[in-house]
Amino acid sequence: MRRLIAALCVAAVALLAACSRSAPPNSLFDTAGYHVRGDKVYYLNAFPGKAFEIVGADPASFQSLDTIYGRDSSTVYVTGHRLPDADLSSFGLLNRPGFAKDAHHVYQLDRPISDDPAHFELLDGDLAKDTVAVYWSDGRVLSGDPTHFAIVSNDAHYLFTKDSRTVHVNGNPIPGADPATFRVLQGAYARDDQHVFYFADRIADADQVSFRALDGPYASDSQRVYWMGKTIAGADPGTFRVLNADFECSADQVHAYYRQSVVAGTDPRSFPPGRAVTGCTETSVSFAQ
Repeated sequence: MRRLIAALCVAAVALLAACSRSAPPNSLFDTAGYHVRGDKVYYLNAFPGKAFEIVGADPASFQSLDTIYGRDSSTVYVTGHRLPDADLSSFGLLNRPGFAKDAHHVYQLDRPISDDPAHFELLDGDLAKDTVAVYWSDGRVLSGDPTHFAIVSNDAHYLFTKDSRTVHVNGNPIPGADPATFRVLQGAYARDDQHVFYFADRIADADQVSFRALDGPYASDSQRVYWMGKTIAGADPGTFRVLNADFECSADQVHAYYRQSVVAGTDPRSFPPGRAVTGCTETSVSFAQ
C-alpha cells in the first residue's frame, strides 16, 4: 500500500509539473513579462493582470530581454505585441527601463522617439537627448536646442533646466525667465536678474534685493512673507518664523499661520517654550508632549 501511495504521489507531482510547463502563467504565482509554456509564448501583465498568447511567436527561438521587450528569430515584441519596423539584428536595450534602440530608431516602449540612435544619450532626471532635441521623461520634446541645454538643478522634486531661449521646471516653461542669469534659490524658489519665481510663476511684488527662501514652501523679503509664492497677508517678515514646514505651520510675533490663513484664537507669545510644533489647522496648533 505504501508503495502504491508513493507511486501515486510521484505521478501527481509529475502531472503538476507538466501542467505548469504548458498552462498559461498566472499573476498570482508568476512574475510579469514573457513566458514560454510548451509550444506557446505568453505575455503576463502585472498583478492583477492576465496573460495572453502571443500568436505567431516562435517558442524555440524566443528570448525575453526584460519584462517589456522580447524577440524571436524574426520579430521584436514590446509588452507582448509586435514592434513594427524594428530591426531585429541591431535591436538592444538601453540602460533605462522602457528604452531600446536599433540601427534606425530609439524607442520608448512602443514609440520611436529619436531617429538618431548613434548620438542618443540618457541624462539625469529621466531626460534624454540626441543632436536634434532633448526629450522629457514621457518622450515629448522638451527642447529643440540640445547644444545649449543644461540641467540647472535637480533637487527636492524640482527639476530646473534651460537652453539658450527657455527655462523649464519639471517640464513646464517659466515665462519671462532669463536663461543666462537664472538660478535656483531653494526648493521651488528661483530668480534671474529681473524677477523672482515660485515654480513656473513670477512673484510680481517680490523685492529682489531682500528676497530669501526659507524652509519648505516659505520665503520672505523686506516687505512680505510668502507661502508657495503667495503673500501671507499681514505677516511680519521681521519676526516671521517657520514652525513646521512639513505641516505648513508658521508664526510671527502676533499671529500663527496655517498656509496663508491666520490660526484663529492663537497667540504665539503663549506657546509653550521648548516644545516643537507637530501640526496645525486653521483653528489650532499642536505641540509635542
